[in-house]
Amino acid sequence: MPKSLWDEWLGRKITWRLQSRIVPRLRRNQEIWGETIRDYLTHPVRWMDAGCGWHLLRKDLEQLENELLNLAGIVVGVDLDIPHLRKHVNISRRICASLDSLPFSDASFDLITCNMVVEHLPDPLTTFREMSRVLATGGTLMVHTPNTQNYLVFANILAKKLLPRSVTLKLVQDNRALDDIYPTYYRANNTRALRKLGQSVNLQPEFVRFLTHSTPYTRFFAPAAFFELLLMRATITRPLGRFGTTIVMVFRKQPTESPRIARAAQAPVEISRP
Repeated sequence: MPKSLWDEWLGRKITWRLQSRIVPRLRRNQEIWGETIRDYLTHPVRWMDAGCGWHLLRKDLEQLENELLNLAGIVVGVDLDIPHLRKHVNISRRICASLDSLPFSDASFDLITCNMVVEHLPDPLTTFREMSRVLATGGTLMVHTPNTQNYLVFANILAKKLLPRSVTLKLVQDNRALDDIYPTYYRANNTRALRKLGQSVNLQPEFVRFLTHSTPYTRFFAPAAFFELLLMRATITRPLGRFGTTIVMVFRKQPTESPRIARAAQAPVEISRP
């Protein structure tokens, strides 16, 4: 069958028409995440983007990214991937460091964001403890991460266990470069685990939202996409919302009476824009 006919009757075009009827108002998760950050930028803050990669949101949301940076005060990006740090499109203050050993003094930031980072943490407790340490009392930690209660995320975990890595890379690539794909552990990727993790390091959960991906993974084959679209519609209803694709959770740093532990800061490696 010619590709044009396939797209029209069994492929992406018919899938798009089905989506416009079944879930017509879905928006991209990264855009919603960026708008959620904007709600917490009502005044200038000291902001650290943890695991910043090479952009705040995604490459086609530069206008929203720049708006967020203009609203913030000081913005610092932290990542271990030097090539990505070097090409970051809009954060000028960039530090090469592990999130498990941040080179900042206590209470250095008012806002910390983690966009698609928690699933890559081999030891989430250590990372959350460090982020809590550098967060000022009353400060905000915002997390956006895949939800292991979602069918796509669960299928990805299952595929990793059953299929060769070369196959799973093709399944999850989704137009991303190979150097944008990192090992995943999913050790704190449901609301219960995140709440428990936050509370263990003096971070009180104050907001949670579940987001549904904006296009079906099976969009290339309309019969399968039809059933996936029905599942997507189900996950945007209140009873089944907890099965959404990603979780946005916001924590607030609580005051404590215990003395802060003095910590010698490590010398940071700063990557400046050429």
